[in-house]
Amino acid sequence: MIYRGWDYTDILAVAALERECFAGESWDYQMFASSFSQAGFFGELCEEDAEDGQKQLIAYGCVQCAVDTADLLNIAVDPAFRGRGIGRTMLRRLIGGARRRGMKELFLEVRPSNAAARQLYESESFRALSVRKHYYPDGEDALVMVKKL
Repeated sequence: MIYRGWDYTDILAVAALERECFAGESWDYQMFASSFSQAGFFGELCEEDAEDGQKQLIAYGCVQCAVDTADLLNIAVDPAFRGRGIGRTMLRRLIGGARRRGMKELFLEVRPSNAAARQLYESESFRALSVRKHYYPDGEDALVMVKKL
């Protein structure tokens, strides 16, 4: 598996994996393209060689930095590759990228019902900060978490 920063040519594959992982509430190509063009944006991805010689996108994540704080916008791992530590490695790469850019804190939102994601974030020293009521399209709240960098 290869981890690397992503560029504009990766957005189509990132948007496709986003749809697969978050059907019904996924970002589309235009949302990723718009974010990608913003100052302070960076993304990481994980890919491997497919049988046809092409690269297969396994996971991605992206962060928006402003002044001295960063927001984890998205992170996803292909369902077929979950449980292998790829999400943790991706999260650590994003945390490292935010640190290198001089950020002091990294924020994220997560569904309270997403126990696996919450456990990952807590194990990486994120702490619950607040709740955003009815944040998700189905009305579920979002738990806002923060990590001091």
